[in-house]
Amino acid sequence: MHVATENHGPETRPTLIGRLADPACEQAWEEFVRLYRDVVYRVARARGLRHADAEDVSQEVFAIVAQKVEQFDPAAKGSFRGWLRKLARDVAIDRLRRPSIGTGSGDSAVQRQLNELPAGEDTGSLWDVEVRREQLRLACERIRDQFSDGTWQSFWLTAIKHQSIADVAKQLSRSEGSIRVARCRVMAKLKQEVRRDDREISL
Repeated sequence: MHVATENHGPETRPTLIGRLADPACEQAWEEFVRLYRDVVYRVARARGLRHADAEDVSQEVFAIVAQKVEQFDPAAKGSFRGWLRKLARDVAIDRLRRPSIGTGSGDSAVQRQLNELPAGEDTGSLWDVEVRREQLRLACERIRDQFSDGTWQSFWLTAIKHQSIADVAKQLSRSEGSIRVARCRVMAKLKQEVRRDDREISL
């Protein structure tokens, strides 16, 4: 398996994908599942699967990754994210086709849904949106404790809740300039965290 590496000073640390190939690296699997579990689930739900079936799809996708990640070759399969996205879509389609919920059950609504599944490009757009959403959520969790409540609220209310800087300044009894500075500080750190995730999972 070809493993991309990144120079971090005196040591060369393998990417998350490379560490996934090591069954003993539980931390890598925890990071990977934490990032993609909800993404796979939401994409499966968007494809029309019920909650229990979407949960099964998530489990099946991760089981396949565990079996095949060691043989993953970006030269043959393209990016890891693209491979994972296609895998999730294929497993979701297979789940829809199973007799218990698909064509064999006589459920014409499910059959119509199967026939109307979007092309790979549309699925890719949905996948990319969900991945980015999950990256931002997890990055926010990681950096939250690095900022004071006032700084975090300045960022959260303006960047996430889309309130005006003037309104937030009044709510927090701060100047508009301090709100801008606080928001920029948090966003800079947030972008750094998201870039780290991108480097970790990109091949």
